[in-house]
Formats: sequence, C-alpha cells, structure tokens
Amino acid sequence: MLIKWGSIIVKGSGKLGGHVFSSGKSGASVHTASKARNPQTVSQSAVRSRFTKFTQGWRDLTESQRESWYAAESSYSRTNRFGDVVSLTGKNLYESLNSQRNIIGLNTLQIAPMPTKLINVVETVRILPGQGLIEIKGRFAHSQNFVIVATPSLSLGTQYGSGSLRIIGIEPSTQFGEKIIVTGAVYNDYVSKFGVPPTNGKIFIGTYSINESGQKSSISTVIATYT
Repeated sequence: MLIKWGSIIVKGSGKLGGHVFSSGKSGASVHTASKARNPQTVSQSAVRSRFTKFTQGWRDLTESQRESWYAAESSYSRTNRFGDVVSLTGKNLYESLNSQRNIIGLNTLQIAPMPTKLINVVETVRILPGQGLIEIKGRFAHSQNFVIVATPSLSLGTQYGSGSLRIIGIEPSTQFGEKIIVTGAVYNDYVSKFGVPPTNGKIFIGTYSINESGQKSSISTVIATYT
C-alpha cells in the first residue's frame, strides 16, 4: 500500500486490508480485493522462494558487505507514482537487485554494484502465425536481458492491457543498440500460456529489461499487429 500523507491522506495506491486503492482519469477509486483462485502457482512459489533465499542471504553477509549496500542507497533512488524521490534501504536494495539477477540466471551479489543506464523502448511487434514467429523491434542497451511480457487476446475495446500482462519468455543480452527479436521460442511460449493468438483480438506485447547489476526497467508494450 502506497500512501501520501497531508493534513489528511491526499493520495493512496495499492492494497490495504481487503481493499485496493487506485486512481485514473476518472479520479480515485477503491474496490474490494479479489482473492487468487490458486495461491500456489509456480510463479507465486518462485517469488516466495526468492524472498526466503535473499532474506537469509542478507543475514549471512559480513558487516563490510552490508555497509556497501547502505552506501549505495542514494545511488538507486527513484521516483514513485506520486512523483516523490524515494530510496530503498540497503537490505531491500540487496533483495531487489539479486532477485532480478536470479530471474535471468545470474549469481548473487554480496557487494553493491554501481547503477548503469537502462534503455528499453519497444517500437513494433508483429505476430506471424503462419510462420510461428513473433518479431519485436525496439531500442535497447547492451548487457541487458529482456523479459518478454504479453496479454491474452483482449477485446478490441480494451484501452490498457497492463493488468493482464504475464511473462512468456526471456531473451539474452545484445551487443547492439537496436534489436530485432524474431523467434519461434517466444511464439511457442505464448501459445503454451495463452493458446494460438487469434487475429480478431487485441494483444499487448512488450519487454522490460534487467541488466547485470539487477536493475529493472519500466515495462514497454505496444499493440501487436498480424502479418
């Protein structure tokens, strides 16, 4: 739950108790939180496993190693949804960066790394069902891995697909500033999760980047076209 305090609460975003607070073009809203049908999915189990692993890992660090994470807190400051600059604690920074590195198969860092620039802009996505391929073109930076996210086929009237995005695959880093991913593996991963993509729906596909330091970019998606 993210709250911004004024003389009275002025903004809220996230979950509190059995309710979810959000805001959009129509203003602020609150609704009852829905309960997941299956809280023991593979992805949820993986998240819990990573949390346990890195909580224990933090305890096992030496004092000098922990000091490096405390010293790095200000280097990883970010702007939250309310436009305020915030920083993670050293412990949370350790858990966050190493959790992202774990997703792309990298080992655990004991010493805090220096942040680097992330570039993740998806420009076009084409689905080529006749060839069993998905093509993604965009602007990226080297030494980043790209997590491919997508939605199932949504109704044509859907304006935003962020709430339906799911991970369908991971592409390795590139040495180039512009990358075209044309792969049957991503198409097959999509079919495995959502079924064969129909041509009469709206599908959002995009990426977010994770670099070698464990930094995670924002998600960039576009509406896929068919060829």
